[in-house]
Amino acid sequence: MTQPFVREMVCAGKMSELPALIEFVESACDEAAISPDLRFELTLAFEEAASNVIEHGYKGKGGDLAVRVVVAGGDLTFELRDHAKPFKPGKVNRPDESVPLEDRPLGGLGLHLMHQLMDDVRYETLADGNLLTMTKRGVVA
Repeated sequence: MTQPFVREMVCAGKMSELPALIEFVESACDEAAISPDLRFELTLAFEEAASNVIEHGYKGKGGDLAVRVVVAGGDLTFELRDHAKPFKPGKVNRPDESVPLEDRPLGGLGLHLMHQLMDDVRYETLADGNLLTMTKRGVVA
């Protein structure tokens, strides 16, 4: 049985840290031998999730953001753990795709994108924050 591939990073949840977070995810994907096309999609979903935590959870003031990348059984999982106020995904309206993009109200498009790019997206409210888990199946043969 092959050991899972695991990489972890903790940083201040600030927009200034976003380039380092993206570089961390891209590097982890490269080490795990994930194709460049799939790496782009995974990084895009991750970037949206991390920027949502920073912008909406921490309101730009920062706070610890722990990221874990796990590749096991051919699947990749991102775990993002923060200490922001509880996130309630049901309170975010899904975008109305029948309305032209320029006429849509702001909000919800990032969550929609994460759900489109990943196979499973789960939110948990913890005693001390939130845990977002996103999984993409079959990334490695």
